[in-house]
Amino acid sequence: MWGRLLMSVTAVFFLAACGGGADLENPPEIRYGEDICEQCGMIISEARYAAAYVTTAGDARLFDDVGGMLVYDVQNQEDVHIYWVHDFNTEKWIRADTAVYVLNNDLATPMGWGLAAFANAADAEQFMVENGGIVTTWNDLHEGIAAGNLKPGDLNAYIQQNN
Repeated sequence: MWGRLLMSVTAVFFLAACGGGADLENPPEIRYGEDICEQCGMIISEARYAAAYVTTAGDARLFDDVGGMLVYDVQNQEDVHIYWVHDFNTEKWIRADTAVYVLNNDLATPMGWGLAAFANAADAEQFMVENGGIVTTWNDLHEGIAAGNLKPGDLNAYIQQNN
């Protein structure tokens, strides 16, 4: 009897250690109203602005604003496997590198970045026509933040320069 119990307990620990590795290909779960943003320390509450990335080691980093994720990434230089953002309209996860972004100074995002992500260019263009701003890409945003040219609360100069 004790032998079976010991084997069962060992098997449970073995399966937990081997089978529970990090999922590098799917977005992490965010518990809205509970999880904390890595960059600013605030509670993440709005899916349409939330973002995340997963490192190659399988560590998930959660953010309340796409701009905050970009700043954190530039400052921390982690080996990132994949970046995720939410489509502004559907609130579904999409890969950040394939999303199309609208940068709009009047869009009230959690940390003032004014960034909305869209799964396709047509939705981004429609949002821009209706609300203003500029359409941009993940690479342009990353480069603008890394160079110090893009900052929350001071988006107009960047928008004019890149329009």
